[in-house]
Amino acid sequence: MLIKAMIFILLAAFAGLFFVAGPNGEPILALDDLKPDSPRLESSSGTSAGTSAGTTKVYKWQDENGVWQFSNQPVDEGQGEVLELDGNINTMPATDTSILNSKRASSGPRSSVMSIPAGLTTVPGDKVQEMMNTVNNLQQSVDDRKADMDKMTSGKN
Repeated sequence: MLIKAMIFILLAAFAGLFFVAGPNGEPILALDDLKPDSPRLESSSGTSAGTSAGTTKVYKWQDENGVWQFSNQPVDEGQGEVLELDGNINTMPATDTSILNSKRASSGPRSSVMSIPAGLTTVPGDKVQEMMNTVNNLQQSVDDRKADMDKMTSGKN
């Protein structure tokens, strides 16, 4: 009896989609939407879900640090390789990351750590020391657990 009730609820929920109005005032689902060539199945680019959207050019090159970079814009030096990708994949425009390399902290033993511009941190200044103590305690706890596990797996007590 419970299974029959659950099947009835599912069928009623599906049938309700033909009567409930969507954001545009029309029913959320119509009989035409169940056909493979439905206009609602077309993507925003105007191509049907089953057709190819063409190819996308992506530029690939290695920067001065040896890290591979990918972009939808060619590199200034004219170096790099052009890759043609299937147009049915997700791509996104390149993001300008030059700010990451422009400001480096110059004081203290960790000179390679980036400085964070004022106002971009989510931790209030008076809570930084408390946060660092919590992180150090957590690291100590992890180290202690690892040592205990090493003792257990090596057979030593």
